[in-house]
Amino acid sequence: MENAAGWDTPMWHTTGFRLIKLGELAQAATAAVFAPQQITSRQFHVLSAAASMPTPSQKELSRVLGVDPNVMVGLIDDLEEQGLARRERNPRDRRRYIVTPTEKAERILEEARRSVARAEEEFFAALSEQEVAVLHELSGRLLTSHPRVT
Repeated sequence: MENAAGWDTPMWHTTGFRLIKLGELAQAATAAVFAPQQITSRQFHVLSAAASMPTPSQKELSRVLGVDPNVMVGLIDDLEEQGLARRERNPRDRRRYIVTPTEKAERILEEARRSVARAEEEFFAALSEQEVAVLHELSGRLLTSHPRVT
């Protein structure tokens, strides 16, 4: 493969390096996408997961997203301060709290999801739909075959 991007290091020839660099580029692109909503990509992931689960606890969100539980507490604290999430006692287990996105968060999520879709379309524009589907499948397979690092 030609080194058209100007990457002139021995690491360019390793797949891991390329994946790391792609991740960094994708992270930068999503940071720009979420700026108008005044949230971070991590906050988006927490809110999206909480919105998609019936009664998510902080612990469940930590596990699903691969985020350290102590970090998750801080993330949810920040979301509460911004009026984007609330903690409610779980009626089945009073020791646990359910994390629920607010109506404000739901509106932000709706716009952010559209923005993410547009950003992904732009990010992967150099690939065909079939190539994107293959990349999606292969990356999912790799992610599920390795233990999570939090």
